[in-house]
Amino acid sequence: MKHLFFRGASALAVVACAGLWAGAAAAQTGGASAPSEVEEVVVTGSYIAGTPQNSALPVSVIGAEELAKQGSPTVVQIIKSLPAAAGSIGEANRLMGATAGVATVNLRGFGAARTLVLFNGRRLAPSVSAAAVGAVDVNLIPTAAIGRIEVLKDGAAATYGSDAVGGVVNFITRTDLDGFEFTGDYAYIKGSNGDYNLTAAWGKKFDRGNALITAGYRRRSELRLTDRDWAIRPFAENPFGGWSGSSNPGGYTTGNGGAILPNGALSQPFATPINFQDDGCTELGGEIVAGTCRFQFSRFDNLANDEYHYQLYGEVNFDLDDDTRFHGEVMWSRHDVPEERVSPYQSTVQFPTPIAASGGSPGGGQSPYPATGLNQQSRFYIPFANPGLTALFNRHCGAGATTPYSAAQCSSIQGYGVITSQTQWRPGGYGGQPLFTDGADHNHRKADAFRISGGVNGKLPVGGWKYDVAVTYMESEGVNAVPDEVVNRVQLGLRGLGGPNCNVAANTPGQNGCYWFNPFSNAIATDAVYGRTNPFYTASAVPSNTNTRELFEWMHQYLSATTTSRILVGDVVASGELPVTLPGGTVALAVGAQWRYDEYKTVADDALSNIEATRCVDDVDDHLPQCTGGVGPFNLSPGVQGFSVDRIVKAVFAEVKIPLLETLTLDGAIRYETYGGSVGSTTNPKADAKWQALPWFAVRGSVGTTFRAPPQTSVQPGFSRTLQQFVDPTSGAALYRAVDTYANPDLKPETASNYSIGGIVELGDFTATVDWWNFHFKKELTVETAAAVYSTMFPNATPAAWQCANPALASRFNFASGAGTAVNPVTGTNCHPANFQGMRTNLINGPSVDTSGVDFSATYRVRDLLAPDGDLTVGVDGAYVSKYERGALRTVDGITIAPAVDRAGKAELLSAFYSQPRWKGNLFLNYNLGPHNFRATLRYVGAMRDLNHDSDTATAGVQPAKIKAWTPIDLVYRVDLPWETTLTATVQNLFDKDPPFAYSPFNYDYEHGSPLGRVLQINVRKRF
Repeated sequence: MKHLFFRGASALAVVACAGLWAGAAAAQTGGASAPSEVEEVVVTGSYIAGTPQNSALPVSVIGAEELAKQGSPTVVQIIKSLPAAAGSIGEANRLMGATAGVATVNLRGFGAARTLVLFNGRRLAPSVSAAAVGAVDVNLIPTAAIGRIEVLKDGAAATYGSDAVGGVVNFITRTDLDGFEFTGDYAYIKGSNGDYNLTAAWGKKFDRGNALITAGYRRRSELRLTDRDWAIRPFAENPFGGWSGSSNPGGYTTGNGGAILPNGALSQPFATPINFQDDGCTELGGEIVAGTCRFQFSRFDNLANDEYHYQLYGEVNFDLDDDTRFHGEVMWSRHDVPEERVSPYQSTVQFPTPIAASGGSPGGGQSPYPATGLNQQSRFYIPFANPGLTALFNRHCGAGATTPYSAAQCSSIQGYGVITSQTQWRPGGYGGQPLFTDGADHNHRKADAFRISGGVNGKLPVGGWKYDVAVTYMESEGVNAVPDEVVNRVQLGLRGLGGPNCNVAANTPGQNGCYWFNPFSNAIATDAVYGRTNPFYTASAVPSNTNTRELFEWMHQYLSATTTSRILVGDVVASGELPVTLPGGTVALAVGAQWRYDEYKTVADDALSNIEATRCVDDVDDHLPQCTGGVGPFNLSPGVQGFSVDRIVKAVFAEVKIPLLETLTLDGAIRYETYGGSVGSTTNPKADAKWQALPWFAVRGSVGTTFRAPPQTSVQPGFSRTLQQFVDPTSGAALYRAVDTYANPDLKPETASNYSIGGIVELGDFTATVDWWNFHFKKELTVETAAAVYSTMFPNATPAAWQCANPALASRFNFASGAGTAVNPVTGTNCHPANFQGMRTNLINGPSVDTSGVDFSATYRVRDLLAPDGDLTVGVDGAYVSKYERGALRTVDGITIAPAVDRAGKAELLSAFYSQPRWKGNLFLNYNLGPHNFRATLRYVGAMRDLNHDSDTATAGVQPAKIKAWTPIDLVYRVDLPWETTLTATVQNLFDKDPPFAYSPFNYDYEHGSPLGRVLQINVRKRF
């Protein structure tokens, strides 16, 4: 199908270039004839010309002037302030996936993939972010070109097709500029280098059309969690606040072994395991809970990342003749996050095989521990000769030891070495990542987008009908590079055979270019974040052949993949009046068709990342697989399984406007769409009505159905891996473990019915709207929530209640096994929360969802207040969610894993990742006096119940279950200076309020709150 792209894009480029050339020529000559009367469709949600004021649809319009009065907010700020939006992505949160630099719109809290985002009424390619598949990244939209934003808060599948379930957000470019315009702003943020934005725009208005060219650069600076005291909390206050039981200093196991066989296995079972913790946990900033060191990885994370955004845009509108207008536009955008700070090392999910752990004698390097786990994997083995283990032995087993180990433990360490805990250890932690000066590890995220759209619209030669024909092509490409440790290289380093120049077969550990990796705390001089001195640091534990930079660079590699999303869309619409006249006027009709090609593909960027080239942990250097399965060579991240999926979607649609009376208009629409394959086809109707009951009061309403097809990646074989949080019911400890979510080729489309009714008041200088809405979903496209699967297996601390004997559940879990692992006292197996390593979940068609609420807005204008030209406007814009009832969640095998719940007024920010306030809104006061404009805005997000805690009051330092209301106040002052210069000063969050506490890894509601604190911003705009 690739030839379709080249043909379509090439033809479109020729048309666009021709139009741009023609526009430029007309700009120079001033045009040769009078402008045409061609009228564009401007109202989102309809193909029949109209305005938001006379529409039966609940469309909100945010114009450029209104945005300027608000202080020219960023796209993220605009999205998060929309009362109808809940759960939009925009702030840093790596635990939700590859979201760095990405912003999405989520109307009604239905999910970003259920909000259709348009640019000049045309589709954009879905984001290449793993966390936002199916959603559009609005950070790629050229902000300097935007003239207004139209928000349709109603289902629109009958008009636009799949994805327009919760509504539509349409970014429409400006046509007012005639000359040059330069804008620059800087925002001061405490603890950060600040955010700044530079844009340039050139526009030309001529007799037969207009042209626009814009360029933009935006820099967002890094803000660390450690820059905000509320973001780092003790374990007792929030055990979910970035705390993990997989730590370093970590847990180890030793014991008495039998004779060693040539294959590395034991001649008799491993006996008398002894579990113990490394030194230095509390000294390096950790906490010991239930005998286990807890690692707070979030102190290495960011609240805001260093982001670099670049945007270029060009547009021309040109009358080819009196009845035909050409429109062409070209866009290029990039956002780059070169160093997203993350935990220096990840939890261990994969382990070496006995091949990597084998060597000479046990004390010198041969593992006495056989393969006991998935894909023939065993344990990380540390021989006694490792400088770190030797130093630990000398401290606890030597003469005069202050905290001596038992004789059996000392004898076993010296004779057999130790193995790392599969659940309480990671290669590094509080000592940081030595390859980077800030101690964190660094992800790299980058996305490029290119879009070109062109077409003609005008009048048909008969009947006075109008037509609109357009072709749009967009390609978005993203690179996602995630650091991780290579399993077998870590194991070789532990044996003293690490480094790129070490000949494993021929060398002695620690000699001739071979290096030791010492993972113990005696190799850590100071805590990497706060600089605490480690009293257990021992210089002899890190000789010159140990923990070298060359060794760390060899063990530490990037798993890198490039993902590409493409669309090619052809649209044809004809609209006009029918020869039918009713008391209210003439019946209007629009008919059209759409052809859309979607492609989504992922490829590995190198052999190490490619699961087909490096499938097993032990074939990383020789590429000779030694396992029957495998997910790649890395500690946590699975290898990249390349794929390419595409599909063609065809649609025909019609819309009619029937003015029954001068005061009563009915609108109807219907769309037939076919996807082919297992998805099939769908027909979605919709009807709207508006009755002007009184000159100042109107009633409007709508009813319709919507449809959403499964994303292509959801039905393509394969899985994605994320790190998610769980709670051990036996200890109350937070666990971060790998979750593999598998695609499901049997997914069916989800459907929804929606209806609304509302009123409009326009009484002099007072205007108001109120709309009640309701949506009912069936076969919701969702996922088996990992935390729900886990809590079904382990509902409490009582072993008799655990569902280990349920084969459908047990088969989803991976548990640590072998020496030192916990034993289930009921089954006698290793099915125990303390042994939990990871699980499998599936994409599914979920339960029914019923949700309803009210949108409302009102403004009142007082003229000539305090001065003849002084105008005061008071306004409110809000939303109330009365219910969000979601049925019981069941797995593909029919197991109920979560009961029915009403999400309205509740938040769950650890696994289901939603935050659904009942009340959300903005109250503003705007005063304009000549060149001066002052605006004050109170933003309100209502209190919510935090489902991750069951107490309504704070006790013993534990936070209450209630997430308090968020009520920041923003002030904006704008003045028009001479020489066409405008100065704007903004104070966001005037009283420097901290975001309300929530049980989340970052200790606040990242979907609604802001971590920035008080922001001081200055903006200058100059026109020439």
